[in-house]
Amino acid sequence: MMKEYYEVVVEGAIECVKAFVFGYLEGSEIEGELIFGEDHHVENESRLGQLMRLINVRGELVHLIVGGGFHKRLKDALEKRKHEIKLKIISEKLIGTAYFDFSYRAYTRELGEELKSIFGSVSKSEDGLHMEAGYKPREEIHPEGKGVEGYAPLHEYEIKANGRIHGPVKEVIEFYGKVEHYDLVELGDIRLEYAD
Repeated sequence: MMKEYYEVVVEGAIECVKAFVFGYLEGSEIEGELIFGEDHHVENESRLGQLMRLINVRGELVHLIVGGGFHKRLKDALEKRKHEIKLKIISEKLIGTAYFDFSYRAYTRELGEELKSIFGSVSKSEDGLHMEAGYKPREEIHPEGKGVEGYAPLHEYEIKANGRIHGPVKEVIEFYGKVEHYDLVELGDIRLEYAD
C-alpha cells in the first residue's frame, strides 16, 4: 500500500514556516517525512494564485509535502499557536500521485548509455514509478561527424529522448533529484495529482 502524503499550503514567510516546522520536529523527536516544495521543484499553484500573490492580495505561500502520520500533528500545532505566530494553513490536500516531464540529448555513447540505463530503470522499478507511453530513445550515428569539436552542428553520435515519469510523490521527487544534475537533461516542474 502506498504511503499517504498531503500537500499543506501555509501562508507566511518561508523562514518562519521552516523555523516552526523544524523546531516542532526536533522538539517532538519526530523523524517524520517533510518536503518543502520550493526546494524540490514542486509547482502546483494556479495561475490565479500566482497573480493574486504577485499583486499582494495574499502573502507568501509555502508548499509542504507532509507524510500522513505527521500531517495531523502539524495541523494541530499550527492551530494551537495561531494567535502567537503569523502562520495560517490555506489548504491541505491528499496527494494521489505526482509526475514530471523530461527530455535529454547527449553526444557521447558513454553518456547516452548512462542516461538510457537511468531512465530505463524506471520501467523495472518496484517502488511504483513508471514511464508513461511514448518514451523511446532515438540514437543517430553520423560517421562524417567523427572528430568534430563538441559545439559543432554535427556529431558522430547523438541520442535524444523525452517522456514523463509518474508515480508516488516521494519516489518521483527522489528520482528527480537523481537526474537533475545532468547538464543535458531538461526537467519540467513536478506536478501533483490529488486523490479524490
